[in-house]
Amino acid sequence: MNHLGLKRGTVVLVRHNPKWAHSFSRESKALQKVFGKDALDIQHVGSTAIPGILAKPIIDIALIVSSLHKVRRYTKKLQILGYTLKKNDPRTERLFFTKGSEERRTHYLHIGEYGSGYAEDMILFRNYLRKYKNAVKKYSELKSKLAKQYQHTRAMYTARKEKFVKEIVEKAEKSLKNKR
Repeated sequence: MNHLGLKRGTVVLVRHNPKWAHSFSRESKALQKVFGKDALDIQHVGSTAIPGILAKPIIDIALIVSSLHKVRRYTKKLQILGYTLKKNDPRTERLFFTKGSEERRTHYLHIGEYGSGYAEDMILFRNYLRKYKNAVKKYSELKSKLAKQYQHTRAMYTARKEKFVKEIVEKAEKSLKNKR
């Protein structure tokens, strides 16, 4: 699994690696065993799920559940898999877990309640970029520029991408509404 991992707080972008899909698949199966029927959906999201885009070599996983409160009981089982809960997370609409050491983060687990929009927006964003190559190009260019500016300040890198991400999610939502 040396195709994965990045030091906490840093930004390094690499070309898409087909092994990421296999890494997600293995992790998804392990998470399904932990959550059972409480896992309503488990999806590979983030840039590692989008062929043709530069990405940090960290697998983002969106897990949709019926109740965040209910799934807190899985924290110990997730620790056995190597996941650590982000404590005092200011974002109350999610539970966020990291996997891997500070020197080599390999996975981010984003858990959101069904209907909250948290995990669903990640899926919408991924689907839109998979469909529209011009959006992939723009996002990749933005990420490259920001990675150079904020190589050692991941929080700023992420914050500066937010406007683009929101615009894409809005376009994806409109596209879905127009199909209905």
